[in-house]
Order: sequence, then structure tokens, then C-alpha cells
Amino acid sequence: MSSTIRTRSSRRCVVVAATLGVLALGTLALPAQAASADGSTTGTLNVQAPAAVGFAGQPVAFTETVTNTGTRATAYTLVLQTETGPGTPPHAITIDYKDPSNGTWTPVPLDFYSGADEATYNGMLNGITVAPGQTVTVDLRIGAPMGLPHDGASNGGFPSITLGSRLTTPDTWDNLAEQFRTIAVDPITTTLTHVPATAVAGGDPIEFDAVLANPTPSAYVNLGNVLFTDPHATVQIRTADGTWTTLPKVTGTDPADRPGVYLQGRDSTIAAGGTTTTHVRVSYDTTTPLGATTINPCLFVNEGATPFLGTTNCGQGATINVTTPTSTTKTTATTASTTPVTHTSVTSVEAATDVKPVADVKPAPATPVVPTPGAPAPAPASASVSVSATTDSDSNAIPAVTAAVLAVLATGALLLGGRLRRRRS
Repeated sequence: MSSTIRTRSSRRCVVVAATLGVLALGTLALPAQAASADGSTTGTLNVQAPAAVGFAGQPVAFTETVTNTGTRATAYTLVLQTETGPGTPPHAITIDYKDPSNGTWTPVPLDFYSGADEATYNGMLNGITVAPGQTVTVDLRIGAPMGLPHDGASNGGFPSITLGSRLTTPDTWDNLAEQFRTIAVDPITTTLTHVPATAVAGGDPIEFDAVLANPTPSAYVNLGNVLFTDPHATVQIRTADGTWTTLPKVTGTDPADRPGVYLQGRDSTIAAGGTTTTHVRVSYDTTTPLGATTINPCLFVNEGATPFLGTTNCGQGATINVTTPTSTTKTTATTASTTPVTHTSVTSVEAATDVKPVADVKPAPATPVVPTPGAPAPAPASASVSVSATTDSDSNAIPAVTAAVLAVLATGALLLGGRLRRRRS
């Protein structure tokens, strides 16, 4: 098989072949099978397009098979067109073919048109020569890089690509066969797992996993897997030998923005279907503001000289509450003599005065003593008081002692009153 490529400017769905005439593509909705005037030029097309490609990823290989069902050798032209939604940026889609002469991949020049409702890329392969009754397989690949390498492309996007493939010949431009395939455009993902809810300023680091997953059939290059953290944080990753490596902080265009660290370095790669798990630990210094702070993972593809400018895909972040070290209460022994005093805390007035009431104490009635004339006054009798009280501690004995003292005083008063009456008589 020999093939050459010619492409000219197009308007929306029109491809112009300068030396071969004008091919009106429309929406590629032409008859599925046609033949030349003499009936000798016919062919079929079988498109084995990929089910998906990676958003901002590398191209994915597929094949289109051309069969010559005519009676003479024919040089076919394969017209290729992609259709995506509005907002598709330039250089968002690439199509390559493998040169059969040397096996190298060669870009198919594509003409881009962006309309109000759709965007199209159009190109063609010429000179696919097939003998009668024979089949030739054309090796192709398609990708959605969303920009040129290292150009810091801004974001665009689309969920899928409609690929239209049409088989024709440059002598007639008859539509011999056509097929349409829908190709999903899927992203890679970044997630954080097992992130602790709390960290201590100046304390031990917190540990968790950062998982980079590529479920797509596209490989990724020029990839930055970035973790954005608080400026006061230090980020380390565990290497294969179990040691910890501190990652340098990188600031974007605005120094006031939070810094980021590259978990696998700038311009890293991940294979199609691959997963990379990085064990991370983050510590916060003593100057970290207390309260909520966040950790946010983001992916950047095709970054240029300026960090964090490229096709961007961010994952779900995590919120962490930064606190002070937990204070530890210690029991202190105070020795005024040799008896330790235990200090306890009082939480309420009720707790401080939680003493059960002491039963009312009434002194026993004193028996009046009538002295005998001329006899010496009797000595005061010792007061004997029976106290019935319920107390919770030794301090509750104070009301009982007070009652006993009052009883003694009352008895003394009676004796003194007796002496006064005697003197008056």
C-alpha cells in the first residue's frame, strides 16, 4: 500500500483538494455505497475506532480496512472528519497514520473550523492503492491532547468525538462507503484517601494516600500531579525504600496563591490503565493559623514555563482542622506539713455547697438549782449534749459543736440568774 497526504483549507464540512477538484462533505451523510460510471470502481470500508480516548492524553491506535470490490486496481482516498461541541479549542484533536514504508507515525494535517453549534477537524489520506479483490488495512490513531505540548493551553473540552470516515476516489469523488463512530473522551483522576480530620500545629505529621488513576486507553506525558497545601505546611512522600523525601514548594503566577508540590515531579507520565499511589505526610509548623485548612489535588497537562498553567483537572480536596497541642492536667502535691492536700476543681455552686442539712439541735432543758442559804455555790455542771446529725464530711460537725456550746452557755446563764435572785433576797 502506498499513501500520500494532501489537505487544503475547508469551511465547516467542506474539504478542497486543490488539484483534484472540490469534495463537498456536508455532514458526510451521503449514500453508503456507490460505483463509478462503468461499474468497475467499488469498495467497502470497515472502521475499528477506539471506544474512548483520554482527555488531554496521548492518541490511541485503531484501524480502518479498505476492500476493493471492483475489477481493477484502485487508488482510494480516505476522508476523515471529527465533530465535537462548541468551545473546542484549536489543536484539541490529532489524527496520525502509520507510514507503511518506514513504520513511523505521521500527522494527518487537519483543517479546523469552530462554529456556533459544533467544531470540526477535517483531513484526508490519498493514494491508498488496493488490487481488485484485495484488502488494505490503514493504521491510524486519534487523540484529544487539548493543545500543543508545553504551550500552557487553556481549558476546553467535550465529552465525546464523532468520527466520520468516508471512502472515495480522486477521479470521481463518489461516496463509495462511509461509517460513523462515537468515541468517548474520559479524564484521568486524582483522589485523596484516609486523610485525618485533625492536625496539630507543631505536632506530628498527618499521613494519607494520593491516588492517581488513568482508566483511559491513552498514555499521559507532560503531566503534573500537584498537591496544594497551606503555606505553613511541609509535604513529604515515602519513597520505594521507605524513606521520606521533602518536596519543594512551588508558587504559580500569583505569589499570594497557595503553593503546590509535584508528587511525581514536573512532566511525569502514567501508562494507559495505570494507577499510582503515593503515601504522603503533611506537618504544620507552630505558626499555622488555627482552624480549618484544605489540601487540594490537581492535574495539569502540557504545562509551559509557568507552573500550573495547562489543561487542568482537579479532584476532591480534604478539610483539616488545625489545633493546638492537647494540654495535660497534672496533680500537684502541696506540703504545708507532711499531709498532702489534693486540689480539686469545682464546676458549679451546687457542687461547692453540696452539704446535707444538719438536724436541728436543741439543748436539753436545764434543771434550776436552788442554792441552800449559807452553802457554797455548786460548781457548774458539765454540759452533755446529744447531737443527731447526718453529714457528708468532717466539716459538717461544725453545726453540732456550735449547738453544744450554746447549750453550755444557756446553763451558765441559769446559774447566774439564780445567784442574782439570791442576792436580792
